[in-house]
Amino acid sequence: MLFFCSILPIVTALVLMTKFKMKPGLALPLSLCLTALSGFFVWDMPLLQILAVSIFGVLKSLDIILIVFSAVFLLNILKRNNAMEIINNTFAGISPDRRIQMVIIAWLFSSFIEGAAGFGSAPALAAPLLAGLGFPVVFACVAALVGNTLPVPFGAVGTPTITLNSILQKNITSSGLEVDSFCEKLLTVFTDISLFSGIFLPFIMVAFVILLDKGKGKWRSCLEILPFCLVSGIVYFVPWKLTAMYLGPELPSMIGAMIALPAVILLLKLKVKFLVPHNVWEFSSSVPCGNVKHYSFKEYSSAWSAYLLIAAILVLTRLPMLPLKKYLTSFSLELSSIFGVAGTQFKWAIFYNPGLFPILFVALLLMLVSKDKKVFQVAGNSGKQVLQAAIAIAVSFSIVQIMIFSNEQPEGMPGMLNVIATAAAECLGRAYIFAAPFIGVLGTFFSGSCTVSNILFGSIQFDSAFRAGLPPDVVTALQNIGGGIGSMIRISGVVATTATVNAAGKEGKILCLNCIPVAVMVLLALLGAFICMQKF
Repeated sequence: MLFFCSILPIVTALVLMTKFKMKPGLALPLSLCLTALSGFFVWDMPLLQILAVSIFGVLKSLDIILIVFSAVFLLNILKRNNAMEIINNTFAGISPDRRIQMVIIAWLFSSFIEGAAGFGSAPALAAPLLAGLGFPVVFACVAALVGNTLPVPFGAVGTPTITLNSILQKNITSSGLEVDSFCEKLLTVFTDISLFSGIFLPFIMVAFVILLDKGKGKWRSCLEILPFCLVSGIVYFVPWKLTAMYLGPELPSMIGAMIALPAVILLLKLKVKFLVPHNVWEFSSSVPCGNVKHYSFKEYSSAWSAYLLIAAILVLTRLPMLPLKKYLTSFSLELSSIFGVAGTQFKWAIFYNPGLFPILFVALLLMLVSKDKKVFQVAGNSGKQVLQAAIAIAVSFSIVQIMIFSNEQPEGMPGMLNVIATAAAECLGRAYIFAAPFIGVLGTFFSGSCTVSNILFGSIQFDSAFRAGLPPDVVTALQNIGGGIGSMIRISGVVATTATVNAAGKEGKILCLNCIPVAVMVLLALLGAFICMQKF
């Protein structure tokens, strides 16, 4: 009964979005009503608490909503200045092959943005670039979301992994283990397990999009691009792992991309025969890249200045050894609690949000430099473009908060998310290790955040591993990996990404499609886990 009441709101939203093609802005509010009813009648949550945590969810959603608005606003400004055409021409100039464009943009460029900013900003910036090159919007969203998985646990300067280490300290101590040595081993195990899912991720992304297309010669097209994808995965994964081992979890995703991106472009320029496919692959239905135009260095520099400035600011404001991060996080908007409900203290370091600074800041700076006086008109149009997505994102966060706070009631009943996770584990009995990554996926799917997934289920996974006689470092590493993999199907992320390319109404389709690469990535992670268990 508890499991049915826990899962019903999410299943309802998915059915409405997929079967009945209902927009998330309508389907998710209905799901919110069902979640509130379950909280009130089944979990005995006070009405005031449900209202307070729903508002708390809306406040927590402001980070992502601001990123989405700023990304769309920047994109509209770049289009007005003709900069978007030059940027797209740059990628087309590297290669007209759609497969290679996916690797460059949705894998390497996106990984850098994820490592620096997080908060769903990577797919929100990558998808419009792909769509601008002529990608069908569904494929642009699928590629941007699937490519944004391995970098996520080390995204936002390592926040998900650092958070997991923090919440496990009590569990580690109570189990008689030493905290520092366990966390160090956990990082090693996590990166070891990620070997297969990391190296094969570019190929999984590209092959999945090829197979979704209606063109001919799909398998041949996949085999042609396999060497290039594997090399792209390796040149990213090696510095990613080495950085994690020697510098910690803050910088791997950024450094991996900073090394791999120029290396891959150099390989393309050298035209290494066994790496670069002879045939140029194109979608069966898309806007062709057309002829590559030639622009002056000044025009290229001007067009790319926005993204280059954003990247530079992100690096400078995220590195912990620099003082800028401290200054940006020192100012915050705070609420002690909402309606006096415990646990709803809200603190928003608004200037640390990548949507406001640097994306919105750079967008306004561009308009100022170009002396464009229609800033309010562009902002208004951008706001209208993301309105439905903003509603859906806010509502999805409210749903999650009700589920989280359902654990805070006097009867001691397990919360909705705990019920779902426990049921998933019990269905497999002693084979709990198979459930571990899926629970991580589940947490990110519901909450929209790998960090929140680790907060919700990190301790549960650790304790369950001990009870099942499994290595707790392997199981908690699978939790973190699953949290990253789940980012390709998180509701708020799918809605936010579709909003940047005007793909409203396609959210349910994209979410269902991405379940396939989720399953493949989880299987590869489990393969890595079993090899790792034999090693240790």
